[in-house]
Amino acid sequence: MKKLLVLSLGDLKNISRDPILLMAVFAPFILAAAMRLGLPFAREMLLRELSFDLSQYYGLIMSILVLITPMMMGMLSGFLILDERDENILTFYSVTPLTKSGYLFYRVAMPTAISFLLSFFVFYFIGVVDYRVELLIPVLLLCALESPMMALFLAAFASNKVEGLAMTKAFGILFFAPVVGYFINSNWQYAAGIAPTYWVSKALLAGVGNGGGYWAYVAAGAAVHILIIVLLLRRFENIYI
Repeated sequence: MKKLLVLSLGDLKNISRDPILLMAVFAPFILAAAMRLGLPFAREMLLRELSFDLSQYYGLIMSILVLITPMMMGMLSGFLILDERDENILTFYSVTPLTKSGYLFYRVAMPTAISFLLSFFVFYFIGVVDYRVELLIPVLLLCALESPMMALFLAAFASNKVEGLAMTKAFGILFFAPVVGYFINSNWQYAAGIAPTYWVSKALLAGVGNGGGYWAYVAAGAAVHILIIVLLLRRFENIYI
Protein backbone atom coordinates (compact mmCIF):
# COMPACT_ATOMS: atom_id res chain seq x y z
CA MET A 1 0.00 0.00 0.00
CA LYS A 2 2.87 2.37 0.81
CA LYS A 3 4.38 1.75 -2.63
CA LEU A 4 1.09 2.63 -4.33
CA LEU A 5 0.79 5.78 -2.24
CA VAL A 6 4.26 6.86 -3.34
CA LEU A 7 3.29 6.23 -6.96
CA SER A 8 0.07 8.21 -6.52
CA LEU A 9 1.89 11.18 -5.02
CA GLY A 10 4.38 11.07 -7.88
CA ASP A 11 1.51 11.04 -10.36
CA LEU A 12 -0.07 14.09 -8.77
CA LYS A 13 3.22 15.95 -9.04
CA ASN A 14 3.67 14.99 -12.71
CA ILE A 15 0.07 15.85 -13.58
CA SER A 16 0.34 19.29 -11.95
CA ARG A 17 3.27 20.11 -14.24
CA ASP A 18 1.64 19.08 -17.53
CA PRO A 19 -1.25 21.11 -19.05
CA ILE A 20 -2.41 18.15 -21.15
CA LEU A 21 -2.67 15.89 -18.12
CA LEU A 22 -4.41 18.62 -16.13
CA MET A 23 -6.93 18.94 -18.93
CA ALA A 24 -7.63 15.20 -18.74
CA VAL A 25 -8.29 15.49 -14.99
CA PHE A 26 -10.71 18.41 -15.22
CA ALA A 27 -12.39 17.52 -18.52
CA PRO A 28 -15.08 15.25 -16.98
CA PHE A 29 -16.17 17.98 -14.56
CA ILE A 30 -16.21 20.65 -17.28
CA LEU A 31 -18.14 18.30 -19.55
CA ALA A 32 -20.70 17.49 -16.84
CA ALA A 33 -21.29 21.17 -16.05
CA ALA A 34 -21.59 22.12 -19.73
CA MET A 35 -24.08 19.33 -20.48
CA ARG A 36 -26.16 19.96 -17.36
CA LEU A 37 -26.66 23.57 -18.46
CA GLY A 38 -26.45 23.11 -22.21
CA LEU A 39 -28.75 20.19 -22.95
CA PRO A 40 -31.94 21.72 -21.45
CA PHE A 41 -31.12 25.04 -23.15
CA ALA A 42 -30.54 23.31 -26.52
CA ARG A 43 -33.76 21.31 -26.16
CA GLU A 44 -35.81 24.43 -25.45
CA MET A 45 -34.26 26.34 -28.35
CA LEU A 46 -34.76 23.49 -30.83
CA LEU A 47 -38.37 23.03 -29.74
CA ARG A 48 -39.05 26.71 -30.19
CA GLU A 49 -37.25 27.21 -33.48
CA LEU A 50 -37.58 23.84 -35.22
CA SER A 51 -40.23 21.91 -33.24
CA PHE A 52 -37.55 19.27 -32.70
CA ASP A 53 -37.50 17.46 -29.35
CA LEU A 54 -33.87 16.75 -28.47
CA SER A 55 -34.91 14.77 -25.39
CA GLN A 56 -35.77 11.83 -27.65
CA TYR A 57 -32.03 11.43 -28.17
CA TYR A 58 -30.86 11.93 -24.60
CA GLY A 59 -30.17 8.21 -24.24
CA LEU A 60 -27.88 8.21 -27.27
CA ILE A 61 -26.18 11.42 -26.13
CA MET A 62 -25.48 10.00 -22.67
CA SER A 63 -24.25 6.71 -24.13
CA ILE A 64 -21.56 8.74 -25.91
CA LEU A 65 -20.80 11.20 -23.12
CA VAL A 66 -20.07 8.48 -20.53
CA LEU A 67 -17.34 7.14 -22.83
CA ILE A 68 -15.37 10.38 -22.74
CA THR A 69 -14.38 10.14 -19.07
CA PRO A 70 -12.68 6.70 -19.23
CA MET A 71 -10.94 7.67 -22.44
CA MET A 72 -9.55 10.79 -20.79
CA MET A 73 -8.38 8.77 -17.79
CA GLY A 74 -6.84 6.20 -20.12
CA MET A 75 -5.05 8.95 -22.00
CA LEU A 76 -3.72 10.30 -18.72
CA SER A 77 -2.44 6.90 -17.62
CA GLY A 78 -0.96 6.17 -21.04
CA PHE A 79 0.93 9.47 -21.10
CA LEU A 80 2.32 8.81 -17.64
CA ILE A 81 3.58 5.42 -18.83
CA LEU A 82 5.20 7.05 -21.88
CA ASP A 83 6.92 9.64 -19.68
CA GLU A 84 8.22 6.99 -17.28
CA ARG A 85 9.34 4.78 -20.13
CA ASP A 86 11.33 7.63 -21.69
CA GLU A 87 13.00 8.27 -18.33
CA ASN A 88 13.82 4.52 -17.95
CA ILE A 89 11.76 4.34 -14.77
CA LEU A 90 10.20 1.07 -15.96
CA THR A 91 13.64 -0.52 -15.71
CA PHE A 92 13.98 0.83 -12.18
CA TYR A 93 10.73 -0.84 -11.09
CA SER A 94 12.04 -4.27 -12.11
CA VAL A 95 14.50 -4.22 -9.19
CA THR A 96 12.08 -2.87 -6.59
CA PRO A 97 9.58 -4.87 -4.47
CA LEU A 98 6.78 -3.41 -6.60
CA THR A 99 8.14 -5.08 -9.78
CA LYS A 100 7.12 -4.14 -13.31
CA SER A 101 4.03 -6.33 -13.08
CA GLY A 102 2.88 -4.54 -9.95
CA TYR A 103 3.52 -1.20 -11.61
CA LEU A 104 1.51 -2.22 -14.66
CA PHE A 105 -1.37 -3.44 -12.49
CA TYR A 106 -1.43 -0.06 -10.77
CA ARG A 107 -1.38 1.78 -14.09
CA VAL A 108 -4.35 -0.29 -15.34
CA ALA A 109 -6.44 -0.63 -12.18
CA MET A 110 -6.23 2.94 -10.91
CA PRO A 111 -7.67 4.70 -13.99
CA THR A 112 -10.32 1.98 -14.30
CA ALA A 113 -11.57 2.61 -10.77
CA ILE A 114 -11.43 6.39 -11.17
CA SER A 115 -13.23 6.17 -14.52
CA PHE A 116 -16.09 4.21 -12.99
CA LEU A 117 -16.58 6.69 -10.16
CA LEU A 118 -16.32 9.75 -12.40
CA SER A 119 -18.66 8.26 -15.01
CA PHE A 120 -21.20 7.63 -12.26
CA PHE A 121 -20.89 11.25 -11.19
CA VAL A 122 -21.15 12.59 -14.76
CA PHE A 123 -24.23 10.52 -15.54
CA TYR A 124 -26.23 11.57 -12.51
CA PHE A 125 -24.96 15.15 -12.39
CA ILE A 126 -26.14 15.79 -15.93
CA GLY A 127 -29.39 14.15 -14.88
CA VAL A 128 -31.29 14.06 -18.17
CA VAL A 129 -31.92 10.30 -18.19
CA ASP A 130 -33.67 8.28 -15.49
CA TYR A 131 -31.82 5.01 -14.98
CA ARG A 132 -32.05 2.21 -12.46
CA VAL A 133 -28.84 1.98 -10.44
CA GLU A 134 -28.68 -1.82 -10.67
CA LEU A 135 -28.64 -1.52 -14.47
CA LEU A 136 -26.31 1.46 -14.61
CA ILE A 137 -23.51 -0.13 -12.57
CA PRO A 138 -22.77 -2.98 -15.07
CA VAL A 139 -22.82 -0.50 -17.96
CA LEU A 140 -20.41 1.88 -16.26
CA LEU A 141 -18.12 -0.98 -15.24
CA LEU A 142 -18.07 -1.98 -18.89
CA CYS A 143 -17.48 1.63 -19.88
CA ALA A 144 -14.58 1.92 -17.41
CA LEU A 145 -12.72 -0.78 -19.37
CA GLU A 146 -12.17 1.81 -22.08
CA SER A 147 -9.60 3.35 -19.75
CA PRO A 148 -7.04 0.50 -19.56
CA MET A 149 -7.65 -0.17 -23.24
CA MET A 150 -6.66 3.39 -24.12
CA ALA A 151 -3.70 3.41 -21.71
CA LEU A 152 -2.27 0.13 -22.98
CA PHE A 153 -2.80 1.09 -26.62
CA LEU A 154 -0.80 4.28 -26.15
CA ALA A 155 1.89 2.50 -24.16
CA ALA A 156 2.18 -0.30 -26.70
CA PHE A 157 2.15 1.69 -29.95
CA ALA A 158 3.16 5.32 -29.28
CA SER A 159 6.85 6.20 -29.37
CA ASN A 160 6.33 9.45 -27.49
CA LYS A 161 3.63 11.79 -26.20
CA VAL A 162 3.31 13.59 -29.54
CA GLU A 163 2.41 10.32 -31.26
CA GLY A 164 0.24 9.44 -28.29
CA LEU A 165 -1.74 12.66 -28.66
CA ALA A 166 -2.29 11.97 -32.36
CA MET A 167 -3.49 8.44 -31.57
CA THR A 168 -5.83 9.80 -28.90
CA LYS A 169 -7.46 12.06 -31.49
CA ALA A 170 -7.81 9.09 -33.83
CA PHE A 171 -9.78 7.30 -31.12
CA GLY A 172 -12.58 9.73 -31.88
CA ILE A 173 -13.64 7.37 -34.65
CA LEU A 174 -14.89 4.99 -31.96
CA PHE A 175 -17.72 7.42 -31.20
CA PHE A 176 -19.27 6.63 -34.58
CA ALA A 177 -20.05 3.08 -33.47
CA PRO A 178 -22.85 4.11 -31.04
CA VAL A 179 -24.37 6.30 -33.77
CA VAL A 180 -24.33 3.38 -36.21
CA GLY A 181 -25.94 1.12 -33.60
CA TYR A 182 -28.68 3.67 -32.95
CA PHE A 183 -29.68 4.70 -36.47
CA ILE A 184 -29.13 1.50 -38.49
CA ASN A 185 -31.87 -1.01 -37.81
CA SER A 186 -30.60 -3.87 -39.97
CA ASN A 187 -28.23 -6.61 -38.85
CA TRP A 188 -25.45 -4.72 -40.63
CA GLN A 189 -25.13 -2.61 -37.51
CA TYR A 190 -23.40 -5.51 -35.77
CA ALA A 191 -20.39 -4.89 -37.99
CA ALA A 192 -19.77 -1.90 -35.71
CA GLY A 193 -19.46 -4.38 -32.83
CA ILE A 194 -15.74 -4.63 -33.53
CA ALA A 195 -15.58 -1.28 -31.72
CA PRO A 196 -16.03 -1.79 -27.95
CA THR A 197 -17.90 1.51 -27.67
CA TYR A 198 -20.77 -0.03 -29.67
CA TRP A 199 -21.60 -2.48 -26.89
CA VAL A 200 -21.47 0.15 -24.15
CA SER A 201 -23.98 2.27 -26.05
CA LYS A 202 -26.28 -0.64 -26.88
CA ALA A 203 -26.31 -1.82 -23.27
CA LEU A 204 -27.07 1.65 -21.92
CA LEU A 205 -29.84 2.24 -24.47
CA ALA A 206 -31.37 -1.17 -23.71
CA GLY A 207 -31.52 -0.18 -20.05
CA VAL A 208 -33.07 3.20 -20.85
CA GLY A 209 -35.84 1.73 -22.96
CA ASN A 210 -36.29 -1.47 -20.95
CA GLY A 211 -35.61 -3.23 -24.22
CA GLY A 212 -34.41 -6.76 -24.64
CA GLY A 213 -30.81 -7.78 -24.95
CA TYR A 214 -29.41 -5.74 -22.06
CA TRP A 215 -27.39 -8.56 -20.49
CA ALA A 216 -26.39 -9.91 -23.90
CA TYR A 217 -24.93 -6.52 -24.79
CA VAL A 218 -23.12 -6.30 -21.45
CA ALA A 219 -21.67 -9.81 -21.87
CA ALA A 220 -20.62 -9.22 -25.49
CA GLY A 221 -19.10 -5.88 -24.55
CA ALA A 222 -17.16 -7.39 -21.67
CA ALA A 223 -15.80 -10.10 -23.97
CA VAL A 224 -14.69 -7.59 -26.63
CA HIS A 225 -13.08 -5.26 -24.08
CA ILE A 226 -11.26 -8.05 -22.24
CA LEU A 227 -9.99 -9.60 -25.49
CA ILE A 228 -8.57 -6.27 -26.67
CA ILE A 229 -7.04 -5.52 -23.26
CA VAL A 230 -5.39 -8.95 -23.07
CA LEU A 231 -3.90 -8.56 -26.56
CA LEU A 232 -2.59 -5.09 -25.75
CA LEU A 233 -1.25 -6.28 -22.40
CA ARG A 234 0.68 -9.09 -24.06
CA ARG A 235 2.18 -6.71 -26.60
CA PHE A 236 3.22 -4.30 -23.86
CA GLU A 237 4.74 -7.09 -21.75
CA ASN A 238 6.63 -8.50 -24.74
CA ILE A 239 8.17 -5.10 -25.41
CA TYR A 240 8.88 -3.74 -21.93
CA ILE A 241 8.68 -6.53 -19.37
